[in-house]
Amino acid sequence: MTTEFGNSDVNTRARFEAQRLAYAPLMFQACRALRDFGILENLSSARAKGLTAAEAVAKTGVSRYAAALLLEAGLASGLCDCANPTDAEPRFTITHMGVYWLRDELTRVNAEFNHHVCYGGAAHLREALLEGRPAGLPAIDSTGAKTVYEALRSLPQNVKTAWFEFDHFYSDGVFEACLPRVLSKGDEHVVDIGANTGRFTDLVLSRSRTARMTCVDLPGQLAVLKDNLARHGDRFTLAPTNVLDPSAPLPAGADAYWLSQFLDCFSEEEIVSILSRVRAAMRPDSKVFILETFWDQQQHDAARFCVIGTSLYFACIANGNSRMYHSEVMRQLAAKAGLKVTDEVKHLGISHSLMQLGAA
Repeated sequence: MTTEFGNSDVNTRARFEAQRLAYAPLMFQACRALRDFGILENLSSARAKGLTAAEAVAKTGVSRYAAALLLEAGLASGLCDCANPTDAEPRFTITHMGVYWLRDELTRVNAEFNHHVCYGGAAHLREALLEGRPAGLPAIDSTGAKTVYEALRSLPQNVKTAWFEFDHFYSDGVFEACLPRVLSKGDEHVVDIGANTGRFTDLVLSRSRTARMTCVDLPGQLAVLKDNLARHGDRFTLAPTNVLDPSAPLPAGADAYWLSQFLDCFSEEEIVSILSRVRAAMRPDSKVFILETFWDQQQHDAARFCVIGTSLYFACIANGNSRMYHSEVMRQLAAKAGLKVTDEVKHLGISHSLMQLGAA
């Protein structure tokens, strides 16, 4: 290898990290196989003793070739350690990172989302960025849909499962913390814009016997939501709406308008259009709540990394024009729509912030 950058410790480490990035697609799949074949679980059970490739074969039934290859890939990726790499029969142990890969739900959800939803189409990211369309979407969709949201109901089941697990994992944990602000009186009429499968609506109706909900989404999504919320009877109303249609009005006169992980699905121009129609539908005292994962408001490196990575999914797979936004960008877009931020709560759950807005 060339040494034109010098041989300092900093350069040596930088070159190593660059190689990790170059081999990341293959190493990612190797790490999934290491987990799914049961090798990582057996390494965990073996604790400090660890396993040789031959022992991994005996415990999992994979071939010697597969066991050796995956254990070595685990070593290269950081999931495994090896105290005797020069021996004829190296012995591998699981690392802290390996435990996270095996046990951590955040890691599992992210990995399965990237594998099932993003991996096949990721090669088309450059095309997506140049053309402003989700060029990678055909890798998971055969209907010719323009966005992943149009395709959701017809996606292969494994893709759909990974997509919804990803979506719900990030939102479900923060809904409870937001509820007292949305239901400050308890009998509010709340319009849930981008209601998806109805998780927030279900929580509101379960916690308040007098609250009423109006659910806004595409017809296909609302069909799923209606089935999910059947036990609530007539306490919720469906409002099928394509919010990308700038002439489509939103339900008027509600106490609160709830937009959770929704505006990140749209371009800046589309966000201004949507929020302008929210502003037109509001009463003078109506409240607007925007729940988002702003990349600039993350407490932890891992959270910021995941949020920024999700923007690449939006570009390549989801729609070709949206992203996880900077919080100041969202404030500016809201102002263009005639709204102002009146309160803000940061660091909810893993990575969320809640903006409360009113008429400017």
